[in-house]
Amino acid sequence: MNARPKLSTREKAAENRQGILEAAEEVFARKGFDGANMREIAATAGVNKFMLYYHFEDKQTLFERVLDTITGPIFRRLGDTIDQAPDLETAVADVFDLYAGLFRRKGGRLRAFMAREIAAGAPRVSKVFEIKAPEIMAHWKPKIELFLDRDDIPPEQLAFCVMSIMTGIVSTFLLQPLFAPLFDSFGLDDEHLKGHVVAQILQGLGAKRDQPGLITNHKSGRTA
Repeated sequence: MNARPKLSTREKAAENRQGILEAAEEVFARKGFDGANMREIAATAGVNKFMLYYHFEDKQTLFERVLDTITGPIFRRLGDTIDQAPDLETAVADVFDLYAGLFRRKGGRLRAFMAREIAAGAPRVSKVFEIKAPEIMAHWKPKIELFLDRDDIPPEQLAFCVMSIMTGIVSTFLLQPLFAPLFDSFGLDDEHLKGHVVAQILQGLGAKRDQPGLITNHKSGRTA
């Protein structure tokens, strides 16, 4: 058996950093931000605390880096995926495939990670989405306007449309394990699921196509 080539100092540091990120993702998924501690993360990564703090100054910084490794690749591809689609239906389907790939890679760990963060009120994840929201809305805007055959969509209406699209896609994967046995019993696969989700999203937006104001004050029954 050939011996493993000796790593350079830089390569070893990069390997340690990657191992710490993977260990942190595992611990955060099991215990959430508040329940996790740096000692357990170091032990899971197989490094001492000094090495851990050499790479990440505190738990908040480490969590933010883990979050970026999860969401960063998606956000970097999301805009191009939407822009390259010829219409809204294709864009929704392609973004569905983008998230399908993420959940195939991360699976249960990602669901646990997100569930614990959401249960805590999503104080850290919400900051990321707050920063990214204007950019995401800007990519969806031309496709939604084309679908609704309108170019005068108020910003708040656009926000609700984008929320409907992204919620429809992401929540499908977060909740998929609940419905997997049912889908299997009917012989349904991921393509059936994608078709259903895309149809539901478009149907929901299409129902508003001819309404000049989509934002309704439900207490008064008046359109905002």
